[in-house]
Amino acid sequence: MDSATSEQLYRLRAPVSGREGFAQAEQDVVYRDAETGEELEPVAQVLPLSPSASRLPRTPVNLRVCRRCEQLTARDLATCEFCGLPLN
Repeated sequence: MDSATSEQLYRLRAPVSGREGFAQAEQDVVYRDAETGEELEPVAQVLPLSPSASRLPRTPVNLRVCRRCEQLTARDLATCEFCGLPLN
């Protein structure tokens, strides 16, 4: 994916049960847990911050080390976002 996306992903949490989920939350919209009906509150923005060429959350399973600059970069990118080395 070469174009940057402007949609920010958020981690949402139900305060009573502690259940969590991820969504592209919008301001003034109430999100509810599908199983418990609890209102979900945004607790954090998920990296990478918008806009970014990557759509994967920054977790160890979604990252790889660039062989040139040794920086962690997203697996769904064709080139390293730090040094530009092709990753495939």
